Amino acid sequence: MAANSSGFTIAAGMGLIVLLMGYTLLNAAGLVGLASEPQPLECGVVAADTTYAEAPEGPARYPLLTEEDAALASTGDALFKNNCAQCHAINDRVVGPALAGINQRRPMSWLIPWVKNSSKMVASGDAYAVKIFNEYSKQQMPSFALTDDEIKAVLKYVEVEESHRSFAVAAVVD
Repeated sequence: MAANSSGFTIAAGMGLIVLLMGYTLLNAAGLVGLASEPQPLECGVVAADTTYAEAPEGPARYPLLTEEDAALASTGDALFKNNCAQCHAINDRVVGPALAGINQRRPMSWLIPWVKNSSKMVASGDAYAVKIFNEYSKQQMPSFALTDDEIKAVLKYVEVEESHRSFAVAAVVD
């Protein structure tokens, strides 16, 4: 019985070696292997990689933007993570509202004073400020000593991430 199991082990080992050699040759010829680019699914839709762990830092993270917008979004990324991420996310409600679409919901002339001092806007009776305050259990957003340019950078980051994430879900292949 021991001779039969040894013979089977040797045959299985040889078969595995032949299989690996064949795969290696086909891989070298480019006929098999892991895809380096997203592969089309149905109807010309491509599954995109949504892993952000290896995304480059700084403006290089946003290769499709102008240099100025990429630098602004990169600055906004750091400011968002240090000041906003504890209570906000781009697409999810956390302690405060999701920020996706904020640039369409409110003009910049409203957003800057809101970020600087939301309690002042609530106290002034601003209808939208009061609505948000009431909707989030009368929890006050802290005031931030950010400059107008820093707030614009955060809002550019939100805008870019919002469009980046919606594009990352599915992209149409030409």
